[in-house]
Amino acid sequence: MAIQFKWLIKIPFMVYLCLFSFAQVAYAEGDDYSSEGERRAKIAGESLIGTPAPKIKIRSIEGKTIDLAQVYGEKPVYIKFWATWCVPCREQMPGFEDIYKKYGDEVQVIAVNTGISDNLESVITFREKMGLTMPITIDDGELARVFQLRVTPQHLLIDKNGKFAYFGHKDDQGFHQVLDSVVTEKSTGKPLNNPTFVAKETGYKVGDLVPDISLSTIDEQSLSFKFNTLKSKKVAVVFFGPWCEWYLEKTKPKTSKACTQVRELLESKPSISNIRWVTVSTNLWSSVTDLKEYRKRYRTTMPIVFDKDGALFKQFGVSQIPTIAIIDPDGKISLKSSIQNGDFYSVLQTISNVK
Repeated sequence: MAIQFKWLIKIPFMVYLCLFSFAQVAYAEGDDYSSEGERRAKIAGESLIGTPAPKIKIRSIEGKTIDLAQVYGEKPVYIKFWATWCVPCREQMPGFEDIYKKYGDEVQVIAVNTGISDNLESVITFREKMGLTMPITIDDGELARVFQLRVTPQHLLIDKNGKFAYFGHKDDQGFHQVLDSVVTEKSTGKPLNNPTFVAKETGYKVGDLVPDISLSTIDEQSLSFKFNTLKSKKVAVVFFGPWCEWYLEKTKPKTSKACTQVRELLESKPSISNIRWVTVSTNLWSSVTDLKEYRKRYRTTMPIVFDKDGALFKQFGVSQIPTIAIIDPDGKISLKSSIQNGDFYSVLQTISNVK
């Protein structure tokens, strides 16, 4: 979130953290950061409203396949992105379950867990605790890109004619009005021409060759990485989120700690070394403004790239934060690990020993 820093200079650090948190504290104290979430969700979906939604197959955690191509033209679709660590997601879940029970077969409801710092075990535990009965799937990043995920929770509605009808963050009257509208409206009966989503490669893996990379930082500085030349160095790409450390501190402490360790590791490396470092931020709850505030807050010096459209996360096949990928001077990926991998901490130790 955008917050002015000038008057925060003399505030104690722990108070600073409280003021900065848009969910763990702000929601509890009534600050209307939900309006900012609504704004970001609206912006994410504004180019899609009224356009045909993609025909895509979604697999639930029970192994059942929901083919949206078979749903369009018959009934509306309600997709809600969420995470077990997301405070407003937790707050909205009882209402989400009520919607599923109220509309039954009239609406195809799908709960999409973002997959970020979550896994099957955490999702099932959360489902049982909350008493959820709707279909649930865990995303690998593909659905987030297809449906323009920018905040959590983020929900979207697709009408009976297979067109995007709504994007939002709040569970408010405006959302329910549109939900009632797409339920009661009649299908035109006209043939649908929705595009078919075609899954592509899952991204770079260890051993893959990476082409030369050109990036732009949040300060509009150009970064160029050329491989297979006499001057080529190793390149370390660190994928992160500016909210990871403070927002997940209580709800996902392991991930929060990992983000802190990675940041501290980067800051401990000399500017002149055998590795060129670059950090790439997720577009979830992030913007250039947020990243500049993150840099001020943690006094980071590493170059930061904002992956506005998620292209770099997709290119490298990244769905977790933090994730580290090491590219050798010949352009080959020699290492790739995320917080979800069992070798993550040994990877950090390996990198820390690199001069």
